[in-house]
Amino acid sequence: MLSKKIESLLASLPSKPGVYKFKDEEGRVLYVGKAKFLNKRVRSYFRNSKEFPIRTKKLVENIADIEWIEVESEWEALVLESNLIKEFRPKYNVLLKDDKNFVYIKITKDEDYPRVKIVRKVEKDKARYFGPKTSAHQVEKTLTLLQKLFLFRSCDLEMKWTGRNTIVTKKTIAYPCLDFHIKRCNAPCTSNVSPEEYMEGIKQVENFLDGKTAEIEEKMKIKMAECVKNKNFEKAAILRDRLSAILNMQKKQLVSSPAGENLDVINFVLERGKAYFNLFEVRDGKLTNQENFLVDAPGFESGDERNAQIVLESFLFQYYLKAMNPPEEVIVPLGLDEKEFFIDWLSEECGRKITVSIPQKGNKIKQLELSKKNAISFFKQQQARFYKNEERDRDALRELKDVLSLKSEPKRIECYDISHLGGTDTVSSMVVFEDGKPKSADYRKFRLKSIEDGEIDDYKSMKETLERRLKKISIGPKNVQIRRANEKNRQKVEELQINNYELEKLEDIENYYLAYMNKKPVGMVAAVPFKGEVHLIKSLFVLPEFRENGVGSKLIKYIVNKIKTKRFYLGCYEDNVDFYEKSGFEIIKTYPKGMADEFERYKSVCTKGESVVLALDPKKVIDSSFETKPNLIVIDGGKGQLSVAKKIMDELGLNIPMISLAKREEEIFIPGAKKSKILPKNSESLKLLQRIRDEAHRFAISYQKNTRKKHLTFSELDNIEGVGEKLKMKLLKKFRSVEVIKTAKKSDLHELTGEKIANNIISHFNK
Repeated sequence: MLSKKIESLLASLPSKPGVYKFKDEEGRVLYVGKAKFLNKRVRSYFRNSKEFPIRTKKLVENIADIEWIEVESEWEALVLESNLIKEFRPKYNVLLKDDKNFVYIKITKDEDYPRVKIVRKVEKDKARYFGPKTSAHQVEKTLTLLQKLFLFRSCDLEMKWTGRNTIVTKKTIAYPCLDFHIKRCNAPCTSNVSPEEYMEGIKQVENFLDGKTAEIEEKMKIKMAECVKNKNFEKAAILRDRLSAILNMQKKQLVSSPAGENLDVINFVLERGKAYFNLFEVRDGKLTNQENFLVDAPGFESGDERNAQIVLESFLFQYYLKAMNPPEEVIVPLGLDEKEFFIDWLSEECGRKITVSIPQKGNKIKQLELSKKNAISFFKQQQARFYKNEERDRDALRELKDVLSLKSEPKRIECYDISHLGGTDTVSSMVVFEDGKPKSADYRKFRLKSIEDGEIDDYKSMKETLERRLKKISIGPKNVQIRRANEKNRQKVEELQINNYELEKLEDIENYYLAYMNKKPVGMVAAVPFKGEVHLIKSLFVLPEFRENGVGSKLIKYIVNKIKTKRFYLGCYEDNVDFYEKSGFEIIKTYPKGMADEFERYKSVCTKGESVVLALDPKKVIDSSFETKPNLIVIDGGKGQLSVAKKIMDELGLNIPMISLAKREEEIFIPGAKKSKILPKNSESLKLLQRIRDEAHRFAISYQKNTRKKHLTFSELDNIEGVGEKLKMKLLKKFRSVEVIKTAKKSDLHELTGEKIANNIISHFNK
C-alpha cells in the first residue's frame, strides 16, 4: 500500500529524461538512477513488486521520499547519475570502488618536447591520456622501460625550440640531468635533438600504448637495416637491443586474436555483495593490458552472475566514463537492459561505431572464459590479502588492549603530529585508523594560529591542535535516541506542543524529529523546507527536567547532519542566542525573500522580550570525524607532549585513553606511569602504532609542503597595486598558481578583480 506522499509524487513525474533519488524516512539517499522517461522508470518500481529480486524488494520497502532532476538528454542523465552516486554513495547502488586511486598515462601535446607522465586526473587540455590503470606501480615499471627504449624526458623544464636551438624558459633543475648520463633521455634541453627527432620517440610510445607493436617492430627493423648498410653499427646495436626488449614483452601475451581485432573482454564473479571484474585489452589481436576492478554490488551473492545485468551495466557505464581509448568491440558475458543506449552513448563519445557482443563459440568465447578465470583469481587474491591483513590487525588490537590495560580493543585510533620548516608555516595533522586500517576520509589538518612565524614550540602547537579537536567531541547524553516522526507519533508531538504553549500550528508531521530517553519522548524539533533550498528550524522544545542533559544540542546536531540543505534559519529570544551560537549559528540581519513574513509572525507571538534571527551553514559545522570519539589517542613525541595533551583532556572533562610514542627507542609513555613501555620489535601492536605514527608524519609533512608552496607564491603578488591578502586568496583559489595567473585572459581577471586591478596585474607580469 503506497503512502499518499508517494502516490502524489508518482503522479507528478514528468515524461522527460532525468535522474531520480529514492530516500528513506531519515532522508538518506538509498538509490540513484537515470531514466529516459522519469515517469515510466520510477513507476516501474511500484508495480509487480512480487516479481522483483529480494534486493529490489528491500529497496522499495524502504522508500519514503522521491526526488528527481530533469535534464535535456540521456547523456546528461548518465553523467549526473555518476556524480550523484559518488557524492551520496547510496546503499543500493552498484559502485566502482577505489576510483580515486586510478592513474592515467598522460602525453602532453602543447609543448615542443612533450612529456610522458603519470596523473590521477583527466583535464580538458590538448594532452592524450591512456587509462584508467589500477596499478600505479605497474604503470611506473612500464614507463621506466619505455623511457629506456625511446629516450623521452621526465623533467618539468619548460623549453622552446627557436628553429636552431632550444631555450629553457623555466629552470626547475640543473640540466642536463642524470637521465641523460644514464641514457634514459636524449637531453632536448641542450639542443641535442630537434623537436622532429624527439617526436619520433613520442610517437613510438603512443603506438606501444595503443597496442601497435607490430608497426614499431617493422620500423625498427627497417632503421636497423639502414644503419647496418651505412656501417653505423653502434646505432644498429642500440636498435637491436630495443627491438629485443619489445619482443620479450610480447612473449608474455596470454590472449591473441588471429584476426588482429581491437577488443575489450570483460567478465566477473560475485561474492557477498562484491563483484570482481577482469578486463582484457586486446589491440591488433594481442593482449596489451589487463585490469582488475572491485565493485560494490549490494544484495548479490555467488552464483547470481547470470541475473546480474544491473551490475555489469553499471560497471560498463562507470568504467567507460573514465576510459580514454575504447576499442571497436566490447565482449561481455550476458545481455544488457540498456544495450542500445550504451552503444549509442559510447559511439557518440568516441566518434565511431562501437559494438557490444555476447559470443557463443570460437576464439572470443575462449577469451571470455579466460577473463572469468582471471576474475576468479583476482577474487582469491583479494580474499587472501583481506584475511591476512584482518588477522594481523585483530592481533594488533588485542595486544594493544592488553599492553595498555584498556577496557576494550581500540576500534578508532587517532594520531597527531606537528610539522614546520625552521619555525615557519607550522601545521599539524590528525590521522585516523579504524579496526587497524587507515580511514583517510576522517583525516584532518590544522593550520596553527597561535604560533608566530619563526617560533618553534612543539608543546604550544600540540596544545592548540588538541584543544581545537577535542572541543568538537560531544559529551552530551549517550542514552538519547532521535527518530523522525510519522503519523504514529502525532499524539506524542501534540503532547510536547501543549507543554510549549507559545508554539503556533502543528507543521507537517514528517518535518518533526523526536528525542527519546528511556523510551519516553522528552524533546522535539521541526525542520521545515523553505522553497526547497533552505530550512526553517521551529518548535525546538525540551521538557524542563531534561534541559541540563544536552538534549536540545543533540536535536540540533542530528538534523544538521541528516538534512541536506544550503542553510538553516531560526528565530529565537535574545536570552537563547548563546545556546544556538555554541551549535554554530550566527546572528544575521538579512534573510531570503519571502521569509520576512515568517519571522514577523514569530516576533508577534514572542512574550519574553526581543527576538533575533540566526542562520547556520551546514558545511561549516558538520564534521562526522570530529564528532566521533576515539578509543585511543597517540601523540608523536615524548613525555612533554603527552603531559600537554593530558592537561587539555582534563580541562575539557574528557577521559580518553592516551599514549605518546617516542621515535628514538620506540618508547611508549602512558599518563601516570613512572616507566615507559618498550614492546618487542616483532610485536604486531608496535607495528600498528608505527604505521599510524608514520602516516601522521607523512600527512603533516605533505600539508606543510603545500602550505609552504602557497606561501611562496603569495609573495609574487605583493608588489601589485590593489592586490591585498583577500584578493590574493581569491586569485590563487581560482587560478591555482601564479604561473596560471601570468597567462590568464584579461576578461577572466577582470571578472574577479575589476578592470583597474586586472590591468595592474597584466602590466606587472609583462614587465
